[in-house]
Amino acid sequence: MKRAFRLVLLLLACLAPGIAAADGGAPVRLSDAEHQPWRAIGRINVTGFDTGGMCTGTLIAPDLVLTAAHCLFALNPNRVVRPGQVHFLAGWLKGGYAAHRVAAEIRLHPDYDQANGINFQTLATDLAVLRLAEPIPPGEVPPLPADLGAADGGALSLIGYRRDRTSALSRHDDCRVLNRWPGILGLDCPVVFGTSGAPVLVQTAAGWRVIAVVSAGSTGPGRIRTVAARPDAAFLTPE
Repeated sequence: MKRAFRLVLLLLACLAPGIAAADGGAPVRLSDAEHQPWRAIGRINVTGFDTGGMCTGTLIAPDLVLTAAHCLFALNPNRVVRPGQVHFLAGWLKGGYAAHRVAAEIRLHPDYDQANGINFQTLATDLAVLRLAEPIPPGEVPPLPADLGAADGGALSLIGYRRDRTSALSRHDDCRVLNRWPGILGLDCPVVFGTSGAPVLVQTAAGWRVIAVVSAGSTGPGRIRTVAARPDAAFLTPE
């Protein structure tokens, strides 16, 4: 346990939200045709339709988008943005999209504290759900549900928008979990700005499912390049 704790401290000292080293395997750039099955993944733009801060989000239900909490402090590090300032562009591709909605409500993880810096608590609780002003019909954009019980021991995929490819999706396949802490996965595939909030996906018998959300990247030594937060049932299904 002490050794694991020292490893985490080393990792946290090298982390910044949404940032990672440029080393590691390059992601696959999805073609236009390859976007179709992944149109539940979209861009989250803060302050405007195609302006301001940018992150990735996933439609997990017709009216719910899962993303990283820190993405919603784009205008002021001490204050979450207003819901009407947040736009979700499902399947964003080169200026087009499968659906566009504005957030009606922002629900941060109750234990997330933006002012607390980078530590166990902020990494494990770096989660937010947007409730959309209008649901997106499943026939238009099928959601990618979350599966909190799905195993994470095999090959995972990470799909999102990157600062070096802001108008189309990039995909890392064969991501591996190198370490686990309460509510946190340490992965070996690298991320950059824009990938914050992107889904970590596993293929199940029922189809692809979201099991975690990209929170931060590591520039430190070792093989861990991405830290992802695993949602818990209490957060995704509040009373």
